[in-house]
Amino acid sequence: MRPGRRPFEPAEGAPATPGALGLAYEDVRFTTDDGVTLSGWLIGAGRETRAAVVLMHGFSWHRLPWLAAFVPWLQRQYHVLQFDFRGHGDSDEAPITLGTAEQRDAAAAVHFLQSRGLGPIALMGISMGGSVAIMAAPDLPVAAVVADASYGELHDPIGNRMADLGFPMPRLGSRLAVAAASLRSRVRLRSPLNRVAQISPRGLLLISPDQDRLVSPRQSERLYAAAGEPKELYSVHGAGHADAHAVGGAEYERRVLDFLRRHLDGVAPV
Repeated sequence: MRPGRRPFEPAEGAPATPGALGLAYEDVRFTTDDGVTLSGWLIGAGRETRAAVVLMHGFSWHRLPWLAAFVPWLQRQYHVLQFDFRGHGDSDEAPITLGTAEQRDAAAAVHFLQSRGLGPIALMGISMGGSVAIMAAPDLPVAAVVADASYGELHDPIGNRMADLGFPMPRLGSRLAVAAASLRSRVRLRSPLNRVAQISPRGLLLISPDQDRLVSPRQSERLYAAAGEPKELYSVHGAGHADAHAVGGAEYERRVLDFLRRHLDGVAPV
């Protein structure tokens, strides 16, 4: 896919860089193993640690909408790497495969952090970013995955969007769309549901907005059922797609940070 690229500009009144939030950061660029250069920020931790979190955005967006909402509370405990996926934001142009090729982007981010001497590392993503985290983690030296509003099967959000737009037989149409995209791109588009079991023994936290109309909450349930231990499922009541943090607030942050402390810092649960 090659959707229109959103300008890399903040919403009115939103910060344009971590510096606008009073956070020290470094503009970084790193290249994937298939030659795509990605743009991002490395924000140093607010305490003495080598642990780091890779924060990954959703489809057709870029890192800016998640800067103010997520980075300040994550940064207090961990180094944070935010970057734009291929074909998004300030990164190189490339076809978007909704998670398959983007696994290379996640791998490049992890290898970049390792080159800086950082680790252990967690992957955290929202929507497509969470699905990329699930698919990429089994092949990477990461300690944990946080996946928020992530699809387990690629046809689910496509079918839900087709239904909202009034297409007939959206379930069948979505499966045909995925098959056609695989043929056009000559890439077998992967589904996170087929990869999630391989995350174990790394930790997995699935966050499910229970009013999500784009990615069915059932997707998180199916991912959870297929995953190995250790795993957690956190359902956020009243939240729509990618709104779990906005609705969950302090409880969302507590759940994520407690999970990261266990799997990055080795802190035993209370």
